[in-house]
Amino acid sequence: MPGHLDLLPALVARVRPGGVLALTVPGNFGEPSHTLRREIAGQPRYAAHLEGIASPSSHDPGDYLRVLTGAGCVVDAWETTYLHVLDPDGEDTDPVFTWVSATGARPTLQALPEGLREDFAAEFRATLREAYPRTGAGVVLPFRRVFAVARRAQDEGERIP
Repeated sequence: MPGHLDLLPALVARVRPGGVLALTVPGNFGEPSHTLRREIAGQPRYAAHLEGIASPSSHDPGDYLRVLTGAGCVVDAWETTYLHVLDPDGEDTDPVFTWVSATGARPTLQALPEGLREDFAAEFRATLREAYPRTGAGVVLPFRRVFAVARRAQDEGERIP
């Protein structure tokens, strides 16, 4: 959601005193699954069709810590990278494409007209196969997630460290 960082103080205000707001957002936008999509989408034959489409983004844990602390919360913020093992049985030739086409790449694919969509998908599939080679375990997709848990002060007098 664009601008979601700016919405956090208003969300905290809706949490009862002593209550908790927890969030998790993807933080993998620097991974090939996203950078390759952006590179291909920037090619002239695609770019005109993709102007203004949603491009997912998030912030680092420190940004969530800063904003939520500024809203009067005690905050724990962190990140972790999961290693998603996709297609351990080898049944899907493009498991990363399958994964991202249902999430971050979906707006791009939907915005392209028929014909160009198939060309884009073929090019994207090929680059993803290079970036995420099959291993003995399957295709490994590192997936960084950012987490924050913010507890709102019990009352006006509670000191927030």
